[in-house]
Amino acid sequence: MNTSLLFSSFPFITGPNVTLSRMTDMDAEALWEVLGDEENFRYAPTGPLPSPVLCPQRMARYEAMFRDRVAIVLGIYPGGGGNPLGGIFEIYNFDTQIQSVTVRFTLSRQYTGQSYATGALRAAVEYLMDNVGVNRIQAYVQPANYRGVLVLERCGFKKEGTIREGFLWPDKGIVDLSLYSLLPTDVRRHPNSHVF
Repeated sequence: MNTSLLFSSFPFITGPNVTLSRMTDMDAEALWEVLGDEENFRYAPTGPLPSPVLCPQRMARYEAMFRDRVAIVLGIYPGGGGNPLGGIFEIYNFDTQIQSVTVRFTLSRQYTGQSYATGALRAAVEYLMDNVGVNRIQAYVQPANYRGVLVLERCGFKKEGTIREGFLWPDKGIVDLSLYSLLPTDVRRHPNSHVF
């Protein structure tokens, strides 16, 4: 797993209907649509941001996490670059020994149900496996989060099991989480060389 490549600069990842890239100050208002929406955090460990004035601070935190090589948080831009921010895509929990990462994605409510999460996940999988050399990509999801489960399964992730009452989330208490993973042997390739 080439973490030097991963952290040399923010990745710019493109897929058929979506682009993942570094967020800028111009995205603060659209980021509020993602991070300030209670519905987006129904299945997340924390709650929404209480005020839009905190969005620039959150983006500064994302920059610091990248600098410290703790996580990469990218903006999801539906339809490619130049379009408004539609969500965030997180890559974290880097384990260089087993060459694995954990991912999480959150979309603004207006962009759900349009295959943008699926497109973002597929593009990230292709980048992480083909360019960075990641062997295992995993995601934790609450079993009741049927949209998240559908995206993972649509992208070929396999359910490994449910960890019952195994996580303490500050805003939710003790929760069950299902673990999904994808290995290179799970990936189906089309002739046009895109993943899946």
